Amino acid sequence: MTIEQKFNQETKLNPLQQLSGILILLVEDEPEIADLLIFILETAGAQVMALSNAEAALLALVESLDPDLLLCNIKLPVHDGNWLIEQIRVHSNPSIRELPAIAITSYTREFSSDKALNAGFNRFLVKLESPEEIVDEIAQLLSSRI
Repeated sequence: MTIEQKFNQETKLNPLQQLSGILILLVEDEPEIADLLIFILETAGAQVMALSNAEAALLALVESLDPDLLLCNIKLPVHDGNWLIEQIRVHSNPSIRELPAIAITSYTREFSSDKALNAGFNRFLVKLESPEEIVDEIAQLLSSRI
């Protein structure tokens, strides 16, 4: 059984695809986790651009990528997610600087929500605790910014 099949058996995402038309920049260095998050987000109707490190994500934002939201793992190689959001929050371009951002991690003992929120993330989630919660948090954050 694939991870997607298992996910489908255990989860009921909103069939109305509450993230339809949303472009999400996902920064996740663990391929299996990235695949699962992409599946969750695309099932909810989002388009996903996935990158595996903070440097590539920052470069994509600066060069032309204009996502609606950043979903970023905190623990990344070289520079972590907190470094990335700090770079984003001081950027001269307002569309980059004001990008809604959610930190996500499975290392809750190593990375605190306070540190992530103080670095500039709008929300902090525990990775894969609840696929519905991930989608709901994204939808709520984006709807609160309209």
